[in-house]
Order: sequence, then structure tokens, then C-alpha cells
Amino acid sequence: MKALLPRLLALAAAAGLLLWCAAETGVSPDLAADALSGMAALAAQMMPPDLGYLPDALGALFSTIRMAFLGTLFGALLAQAAIPAADRFVNRNRVLCTLVRLAVHVIRCTPVLITALILTFIFGLGEWTGTLAVTLSTFAILTRIGFEDSANARLAAAKALEAAGAGRLKAWLRTVRLATLPGFLGNALYLLESNTRQAAVLGFVGAGGIGLILNETLAWRAYTRAGCILMVLLALVAAVEWLSERLQAALAGRKALRSKPLWFGALAAAAASCLATLAAPDTAHWNPDGAAAVLSGLLTPNPELIFSLAEDAVPAMLLETAQIAILGTFAGTVLACFFALTASFRLLGRWALPGRVLLLAVRSVPVLVYGLLWIRVTGPGPAAGVLTLTLCSVGLLSKRFLLAIDAIDRAPYEALRAGGAAFLPAVFRAILPQLRPHLVSAVVYRFDINLRDTAALGLVGAGGIGTPLVLAMRQYEWSDAGAMLLCLIVCVGLAGRLASELNARRFLAKA
Repeated sequence: MKALLPRLLALAAAAGLLLWCAAETGVSPDLAADALSGMAALAAQMMPPDLGYLPDALGALFSTIRMAFLGTLFGALLAQAAIPAADRFVNRNRVLCTLVRLAVHVIRCTPVLITALILTFIFGLGEWTGTLAVTLSTFAILTRIGFEDSANARLAAAKALEAAGAGRLKAWLRTVRLATLPGFLGNALYLLESNTRQAAVLGFVGAGGIGLILNETLAWRAYTRAGCILMVLLALVAAVEWLSERLQAALAGRKALRSKPLWFGALAAAAASCLATLAAPDTAHWNPDGAAAVLSGLLTPNPELIFSLAEDAVPAMLLETAQIAILGTFAGTVLACFFALTASFRLLGRWALPGRVLLLAVRSVPVLVYGLLWIRVTGPGPAAGVLTLTLCSVGLLSKRFLLAIDAIDRAPYEALRAGGAAFLPAVFRAILPQLRPHLVSAVVYRFDINLRDTAALGLVGAGGIGTPLVLAMRQYEWSDAGAMLLCLIVCVGLAGRLASELNARRFLAKA
């Protein structure tokens, strides 16, 4: 009874938190039902897609592919150069190491769309600016993962080489980097999938890609054309995921990669083609004075917004942001558990195919597009943000859960099924206990992402700190924008720190 009481109290506190968040954001079962009905009607208006618009969609798609591919490539190369500077074994200068890590943290915690919007004020509009935004985001994420993996790596061989006369950098390159490189490449391939969706909406801030024409078609209510664009995005995401999973399996040694020279030749040709067709930056429209104003405002945030308790101050806006992220993460987790179980080939065989196709379709739509669609159903406000983050959470979490299901021990589940247990009881007793460690770390990681995505949703008015942040940036009120962005970075950093701690504990438990 004593062991049960803390669990009951924790469940009651969690339920109270969810109810409070729902009341504050205006989310209710009736609203969700009406919104689903409205979204179904909106989706029906997109069918059948206007295939006559396909040439325009494909032309913009190539721009999106260029931004995602080159941004991932450049970001990975920069990260490989920056990881030693952020690694405490290689870089014994604590001040420099801390500054590198701080810069990485600030870039990582800033949503890609907000980064792209800032860059458009400095470098102007266009595909080059979008590529730079994707590059910075990829660089920060891979550098953060890279120095964390290096910190968890065994240093005995590196220390032995250093004692034998090799420098710390050379010893690290020949031991730790070689050991962590397959994981780094796997993470880069995973980011290529994510960057494809991110690049698809950079056109909403004038940074090129298919998002530009998607924004136009939705604004003009040309829904059949929007359906054509979303169909093209689905095909692109499916192709990128297939390629990424194939290469990740080869890196992990699960599958042999046939015709390796052909694969590497194709990737090299793709990189060369993207570089050759990427328009050169228009330096005539660069704005050094704008860059100085942005930097000055971000480094001198408005303290009145940070420490005020008014409804339009940062604490109140961050509270609404957290409420949106909490509800979206919770609802997405519940749905992701269900869809992951019904889309697992390991549990259901070929019957899981419809679930896989549905999850791929959900995952292919970028967060900002969901925000635009939900706002047309519910109107602007935090409810649209909650519904948007719910669907986006389903897409990422279901994939993480499916990977975890593929790695579990099936013996207890099969024993229960052979003993006459039904599917759901067998899952609850034999599958979910094995998934719990993966579920907790994945959910916290998704909450970290949702905090950033809520800021990006401000571009379409879906509640939280994002709306006043984007408004302040567009009105050149950089001190106000700096105050909001600084507090958002702190909150996202805390969530990211929690996710890292949970992953580290799981790593130590396995070891």
C-alpha cells in the first residue's frame, strides 16, 4: 500500500496538470470532435489533387531538396570540425570549450523557422538563406550529439596514444572519432529526413522551397493544388526515409550495401548537382546594419518583458507555450502508442501495412502546414497549437516506438498469446514494460521539440510565445524579441537537459 500511494499521487497530479492545461488553452472533447470533422471536410476539398499543377510543384520540390541536402551536408561537415573544440578531452581550455557549447546550445534551441526569419533580415530572401538556416540547425544538433557521444566513449585508447607521444587531437581522431563516426553518420541521415520537412516550409518566411507555393495555394483556398503539393511531399518523405533507413542499416551492419561505389557515386553526383544549381547569394541585398541591430537587440533583451507578470509579458506567454506543448505531447504519446502497436510488422505482420502508410502520411506534413490547416478549422489560438503538436508528436513518437518494438524480446508476448491471452492484454503485460525506458526518453525529447515548434507556430497565430515573438521581429523590436527568445532558449535547454539525463541513465543501465 505504501508503494502504491506515491504512484496514485503522481497520477492525480498529472491528471490535474492536464485538466488545468486543457482549461487554459480551451481544448475539450467537443472541440476536438468538431475540429476532426472540420479537418476531414478540408481534406475532402483537396481530393482529387490537381495533377495539372504537378510541374510547378516539382520545380519547387527540387529547391526544397537542394536546401535539405546541402544544409545537412554542410552542417555535418561543420559539426565534425566543431566537435573537438567542444570536447573536454581535446580542448582543455574551459573558457573556449564553454563558449563553443553555449553557441551550439543557442542555435539548437532556436527554431529553424525563427533562424530563417532572422537571416532574411540580414541576407535577404531566397534559397541560399534557407540553406544557411538548415545548415546552422544541423550543425548545432550534430555537434551537441557528437560531444555527448564523445563524453560517453571510452578514453583508454586515446590516453594510451597521448602517453605514447601523440597529441590529444591526433589520439582523439584515431580512437574516439572512429568509434563514434557510425553513430554520427546515422544521426546525420536521420536529420536529412527531418530537414526535408523543415525545408518544405521555409518558403513561409521567404527562404525558398516548396513552402512558398504551398503558402500561396492555402491563402487562395486552392485546395486541390495544395493537395497536389502535399502528395508530392509525401512521395519525397517516403523516398528520403527509405534511403535513410537503407544507409543506416548498412552503417549498423544489419544489411549489406550492394554496389557501394554506385551509392557513393550517386551521392557525390547529387551533391555536385545541388551545388551547381544553387543560386549564388545576392550580396547586393545584404544588410550589415540590420545584422548589427539584430545582434544588439538579442544581446540586450528588454528586462521589463522578462520580469513582468502582465498577460503580455514573457512569463505568461511562456506558461501558455508550456501548456500547449504539454497537452500536445501527452495526446501525441497516447495516439503514438496505439498507432505504433497497430503498425508493427513484428506484431501484426502484413496487417500492419495500412497503419504504416497512415503514419507516413501523418509524418510527411510539416508542422507549419498542420498549423495553417487547423487554424482554418478552429480559428487562431492555443487550441490550434495543441492539435498541431498532437499530430506532429504522433509522427515522430510512433517511429521511435516502432524502432523500440523491433528491438524487444518477443518471447514473453508469444508465451502469453500461446496461453490464450488476447492481443491487448498480452501487449500491456509483455510489450509495454519493455518499452517504458524508450517511451520516457522519447517523450521528453519530443516535449523539447514541441517547445521550439510552438514558437514557429507563431507565424500562423497558433498561440504561445511564437505569435508575439514573430510580431516583434517583423516590427524590428529586437530588444523585445531578444527577451522572448532568451527565455525560450532557457526553457528548451532545461527540457533538453532532462532528455539528456534520461538517455544517460538508460545508457548506464545497459552498460
